[in-house]
Amino acid sequence: MPYFDLRAMADTLLNSQLSFDHRCSALDDFAEHCAAISAIRPDRTFSAWAEDSVLASGVAINPAAAAFCIKDYQRTLQFIAGIQAALCDLERSLRSRPIRVLYAGCGPYATLLMPLLANWSAGRIECHLLDIHAQSLLSVQALVADFALGPISLSYHCADATRWQSELRFDLIIAETMQKALEQEPQLAVTAHLSELLEPEGIFIPEQISLNLWAARWDQEQRYSAQQNPEDLPPLVEAFERHFLHCAVQLRADTVQLLQPIADPGALVATVLDLGQFTVADTILAHRFDLIVATTVHVYADFYLHEYDSDLTRSYKFYDCSPLAAGQTFRVYYELGNYPRVRIDRLDGYPR
Repeated sequence: MPYFDLRAMADTLLNSQLSFDHRCSALDDFAEHCAAISAIRPDRTFSAWAEDSVLASGVAINPAAAAFCIKDYQRTLQFIAGIQAALCDLERSLRSRPIRVLYAGCGPYATLLMPLLANWSAGRIECHLLDIHAQSLLSVQALVADFALGPISLSYHCADATRWQSELRFDLIIAETMQKALEQEPQLAVTAHLSELLEPEGIFIPEQISLNLWAARWDQEQRYSAQQNPEDLPPLVEAFERHFLHCAVQLRADTVQLLQPIADPGALVATVLDLGQFTVADTILAHRFDLIVATTVHVYADFYLHEYDSDLTRSYKFYDCSPLAAGQTFRVYYELGNYPRVRIDRLDGYPR
């Protein structure tokens, strides 16, 4: 197998002066090399959750699907850049011991961290890679050997990230186990559990995930987002005809423990979070608008995923609540369980 220059690839990915296409091409080269070494090829694997693990806290996607996440290019580039910035900040503040890093849900390529490891010397970083799929961890071990990263301290843990225990406390925790609108995958449960393993001055990535509810022109937004270059979409969102309704979630490691479950006899799952309620203002010509949830991700420092940047931040329409009517009142919940999701209940007398 030809030598792969991991350090040069990292330099390419982190160079914002290079074109988006150039950096995407570097990610494709990395994926091809990883697939050749591990025999795990990126694959959407939409066929009935083939080999996904359905956990009590959500779906852990299978190794091939996890590998495919590298193809969500803007997501991958922003996370890698944010993690690099976090490591540099920790390097300046921690001089007496190695930086302890936990990467939960690392997948078969450890995509968000692996490209950066070639730039670290032995003894300065201690990495713990956690994944529920043993196949993913075996793949990462093969890649570490191929990239000659032996001097880096690496530990491998095959476990559910919502249950894994450790006596260690970590300076940096990376956990990207999410889909749009925090649906299906266990990001909230993972954040709640792993936040307890974070050092007091530690960094959790992503720093914040926000879900905002809007009265929006869904069809208009879908037409525009399908036609535009992804790099053009964030400013385009500002031109959409929208009305803000409610901030449903601001998920952060330092405040996640404040989200307390409620008793909800009508729910089909045991654990439900109350996310507040809102009323559609009379000033909104609501019959023209749909109810959507928009996801944004603050990775770290100046690195963000804005709406439509990524599969993680595509908007989601609540069909049962659309079109809206002025004066309608809704209550918002988050249901935890093997398929986490936002749930919205209508509280007024309008017909469903």
